[in-house]
Amino acid sequence: MFPVVPTFLKTNFTRLTICLLSFFILGTAFAQQKNTVIEDDYETLKGKIRLYFNASTDRALMYAEQMAKSSNYEHLAFANGAMSCLLESKGETEKSNEKYNKALAYLDKMPESKVKKSVMSSVYNYKGLTEWYRGNHSAALEKFQEGIKLSSEIGDIKQIIKFKSNIALINKSIGNLQLSIKISKEIIDFLDKNEALYTKNDLLNVQSGVYLSLGGAYENYFVENKNVKTLDSAAYFYKKTILYSKLFPDNLTIAKLSLGNILNWKGGYKNAEKTYYEVIALVKQTGSSDLSDFIIAYYNLGDIYLTTKKYNKALVFFRKSDSVSLLTNNEPYTYLKSNCYQARIYNMLRMPELAHKHSRIYLDRLDEFESKLREERLNVNYKQGEENLTAEMLSIEKKYKQDLFLTRGLNFFYILLFLALLFLLIKSISSKNKVQKEMIILTENSKAKIVSNARPIAVKPKSF
Repeated sequence: MFPVVPTFLKTNFTRLTICLLSFFILGTAFAQQKNTVIEDDYETLKGKIRLYFNASTDRALMYAEQMAKSSNYEHLAFANGAMSCLLESKGETEKSNEKYNKALAYLDKMPESKVKKSVMSSVYNYKGLTEWYRGNHSAALEKFQEGIKLSSEIGDIKQIIKFKSNIALINKSIGNLQLSIKISKEIIDFLDKNEALYTKNDLLNVQSGVYLSLGGAYENYFVENKNVKTLDSAAYFYKKTILYSKLFPDNLTIAKLSLGNILNWKGGYKNAEKTYYEVIALVKQTGSSDLSDFIIAYYNLGDIYLTTKKYNKALVFFRKSDSVSLLTNNEPYTYLKSNCYQARIYNMLRMPELAHKHSRIYLDRLDEFESKLREERLNVNYKQGEENLTAEMLSIEKKYKQDLFLTRGLNFFYILLFLALLFLLIKSISSKNKVQKEMIILTENSKAKIVSNARPIAVKPKSF
């Protein structure tokens, strides 16, 4: 006899079982759906991170964090690589290093493949930009060069263009202006011929960055040689940058700020002043987390007021520039020049203690700044020279292999030709001997035939 189970126990047990099964099925489905969504949106999120990289750091960071919710190692490596760079642009170095190490850890978990090389080249690109933000130009160049090798192995032309663009940026930063201009113009020429490789927004992004880099190189060139033609070239490329930067407020702001510099250089102080105030308003409006534009705009306003002998007003803006620079640890060279001019102003105002204070700041930091810049320039030039030498050696090796192949091919051809001629000669001699033998046989046969057919000739008696 079976035990009797109360109805309410059977009912509750059944309901519990159904609930647990439903929870398990729905939970599994939800988890799968979550990963599927991330998988489907991966390329979209990548595009948005790249699009907003020069437009809104916070927004790009938001998309990278969204991608980091995936359980796919490829997604996690890319997301953490991007976050490491974006966090460094906000001055969060410790978090930046943490994210980069995570990106490398996820890369190690990926199997060797073309996809892994593609993601690794992106991570190296972000690491290079991170080092550039830190002023470590040599370390940045090293990552870009490693990235180019990876991208070349998988034929990723668009990524190679990114690396080349960033290398032009490094050369501009350390004063290799002619090389920076050369690389940037080569990129523009490539883009003009290969627009079909890019989406509309991607193309605008690359063009905006390259034109901005060119404008900066020509402006720096003017500072060195005071040639007005180079200043006109800078203005031309800054205007081109503005034309292509409607979606990229960071580039737009820098281009406008730089056009203000050109007006300043040419003595158009009123228009330059107006431009700098417009830039400050634009930065406040966009809510950019990068405060470098404030530092430079405040400094440039101080420079205008110094030139126009409005010393107290100049001091106000130099101090504003310094406060933001010290807060963010950005634009060390601008901070250096600001203290130089403040020392000059206080000296003219006969305030020796303040003049001495700012002159000491300038002198103490000048050696450190210039020695670091010199070291970075030497390292970058060495690495670029080493890369050129390596390329030259590889070219020589390739040429040697081609010449060796050609020489061996020709030698093989000559041997075959010799053997063919020798064969023909032997065959010719053999044929000639055969013909001669046949002729001798024919001649002997003819003689024999003549002899066999011959009749005796009667000799007529001689008459006497």
